[in-house]
Amino acid sequence: MNIPNYEKCVKYALQMKGIEGDHFVDTDLRVYERSTANPQTLPALLKKDGIVIPEVKVSLFNKVLPGTTATVVISADEATGTVELFNPITRVIRPFLLEEFAKAWVDAGGACTTAFPRDSKTYNPKLIDLRHVTLPDSLSELREAIAENAHDMWATERQSEGWTYGPKRDDARLETPDMVPYAQLEDSERQYDRLMADDTLKLLVALGYKIERGDRNL
Repeated sequence: MNIPNYEKCVKYALQMKGIEGDHFVDTDLRVYERSTANPQTLPALLKKDGIVIPEVKVSLFNKVLPGTTATVVISADEATGTVELFNPITRVIRPFLLEEFAKAWVDAGGACTTAFPRDSKTYNPKLIDLRHVTLPDSLSELREAIAENAHDMWATERQSEGWTYGPKRDDARLETPDMVPYAQLEDSERQYDRLMADDTLKLLVALGYKIERGDRNL
């Protein structure tokens, strides 16, 4: 990832885990690059011995400085609503409110690298490389339509299981704050559906298909 201080964070995270090497390519870890922020998964992710390196606004660490930087999530506590982050500029670890960190993450674009130990029982998907595919602006409306439809499909399926709206996720009560129209979702949640739509359209282009708008038959 081309993020300021990214390599410093990788080196620190590997040392913290006691893993030899200064770069992920020196290790046997499963490494993923993501473009959507999801702070709610951090506690479970860290319990799986994962490494989390998100891009955040530098202002999270220093209110007067602009730009973005990589950071390392050291811990995340749902009960207290706090996270501990490594600051690669000062090399200091300090706590932040989860809500404050989440905003700095989303405002920076939501990029994040995660890495996990190898697991022989876990399926290792082989994705088609879509990094070379650039979608024209003319497909932005189609992307949003696909993303919105994906959310509606998810909501319909969840409602068939008894899920309804609630101010916070409660699995026991089958309630979730995401049971709202697509336009009312938090932008970080819409990004999941947009990413799926983007990858679907890019896959069609990569496989040689042309996307043209014809008569609307809805």
